[in-house]
Amino acid sequence: MSPFFYVVPFFFLLIALEYALARRRGLEIYRLQDTVTSINTGIVSQAVNVLGAGVSVYMYSLMVDAFGLFTWDTSQLWIWVFGLVLYDFCYYWVHRTGHEVNLFWAAHVIHHSSEDFNLATALRQSATGFWFKWVFYAPLALLGFPVKMFVILGLIDLLYQYWVHTQLVGRMGVLERFMVTPANHRVHHGQNDYCIDRNYGGIFSIWDKMFGTYADERSDEKVIYGVRKPLRSWDPVWGNVHHYFTIGRAVRGAADWRERLGHVFGPPRGPSQLAAAAEPPFHPEEFVPFATPAPRFMRVIGVCSTLFGAAALMTFYWLLPGLSLGQSLLYMAAMLAFFSLIGQLWMHPRVTGATAAAGALRQ
Repeated sequence: MSPFFYVVPFFFLLIALEYALARRRGLEIYRLQDTVTSINTGIVSQAVNVLGAGVSVYMYSLMVDAFGLFTWDTSQLWIWVFGLVLYDFCYYWVHRTGHEVNLFWAAHVIHHSSEDFNLATALRQSATGFWFKWVFYAPLALLGFPVKMFVILGLIDLLYQYWVHTQLVGRMGVLERFMVTPANHRVHHGQNDYCIDRNYGGIFSIWDKMFGTYADERSDEKVIYGVRKPLRSWDPVWGNVHHYFTIGRAVRGAADWRERLGHVFGPPRGPSQLAAAAEPPFHPEEFVPFATPAPRFMRVIGVCSTLFGAAALMTFYWLLPGLSLGQSLLYMAAMLAFFSLIGQLWMHPRVTGATAAAGALRQ
């Protein structure tokens, strides 16, 4: 059974605790629609990655069997420490490439689509990244780290990153020098000029300092979360795939193959770095977060749908060992259709009572 069967309830508990502490401090760091979308995106991601993770593990196992050079005594603590450091080094390059290569950004952008920053934001994980991420862990496979160790190290690295998505923890002194902390991870989620393409580490910030991608949180400039081209949708399925469509449209409109390849493998802001340089300066004081009306009945539907979806995910975990591949895919497709419907209901003028939605679903 997936370890997330036991982890998911813990995530919900910590979100509730952070919400209560924030309210007690007078901080409004949660908005209902954004929070529901973040959690629903996490459920969608887990529903897909129940099978997608199997692809990553299978491909890694093939690499180990074919190219693994050494055998490791996994009863030795130092081997686990060495493996974790190496895993996080590989993760740095997974993460950095996910920001600097447009095709990989299409998978990762969903994680940055929230304009809030809280523990629910941490759940906005990609449902499509499994198709390429395993390639970056080839060094572990080449060294012969066993599959079980690869899976456990990946879980440790991922779980560590959950707690740093909070505004309730300030700077952490000497830890800022070599660890990923809430302060330097807030920078990573910012769209301020100094935040763009910074702080890629998962557990250790030393990689960013080694390769020149580190930035400290500034006390004189409020971090504005999100991306420069906002999603403008509460649909977690569309959030996972919309940038692939953006790339497709750009490729179709390109003049030649060089430009087409630039749209696919160049930086997300255009096939030339000059496109990024040409962007106007970002003014935090002018930013207006995306919002749509939230009538009472839709708030009830939103919360209930998330609770129902969480229960459906836990059921999926429980039933998975006895399901065929076809049954698993059907269950997964039903969950995706359900959450896409809920996300679109949040946007529909006839449902929300708005005269016009705040942003088109597929803008």
